[in-house]
Formats: sequence, C-alpha cells, structure tokens
Amino acid sequence: MRLGITVLDDDGGQLRALQRWLLRDPDTAGATLTLRGRNAAPGAMGPGLDLIDVVLSNAVSLGGLLVAVASWRQSRGNRPSVRVERDGVTVTVSGTDAEQIERLVRQLTAPPAAEPSNGTPAATTTPD
Repeated sequence: MRLGITVLDDDGGQLRALQRWLLRDPDTAGATLTLRGRNAAPGAMGPGLDLIDVVLSNAVSLGGLLVAVASWRQSRGNRPSVRVERDGVTVTVSGTDAEQIERLVRQLTAPPAAEPSNGTPAATTTPD
C-alpha cells in the first residue's frame, strides 16, 4: 500500500521532522519512508520536497502510521495540518482518538467508487 504524506504550509523543515519521527516510531517500523517532490519519480532529484512517500504492507500498519502522525502533530507547538493521500483519497489527521484513526483507515482503504454504467467517470470527494 502506497501513501503520500504532506505537511501543509511547510517549507520542508516540518516534513523532514515528521520523517525523522516516523523513522524512530515503533508503530512504523516496517514502513518504507522516502522524501520526494509531489510530481517527481521516486528517487529523482527535484526542486523541493513536497511529501513523504510511504509504502506499507497492510491496513494494520496504516493505523499505526496514522497514530504516529497524530502523535507528532501533538508534539509540535503549532500543530501543523497533515494530509495523507492514497489512490486519490485524501484525509486530514487531526486527533489521536481510536475512533478517528479507525475512520481514517476505513476511508483510505475503501474500494474505489465504481464508474457509472453510462461511461461517465464517477464523481469523487475528498473526505477530511
């Protein structure tokens, strides 16, 4: 499972701090975390860092990742907004309670909406 994590209103310093936090957190031990530009191919050099590219093995790991992101937010004085995206679905991490983390996991792991039978692409929404 591949995800992108973005720290909003960031010059890159917060993103690096979040990556360091996630690399040390036991809940994200099996994850692959790479800093990259949003439109850059993994491993390519670009003009700046926009997101953390995350590769997880399963949805259980996703829950741990979201808890770690929420904990990092709480450790920061300004509590920066953090968005997590998977396959066009974007969620905002804003708390650490189990219900919110479960809801975010469900949103990020839900099957993609089917296209209507008339060939028109299905409307997409971005849950927050």
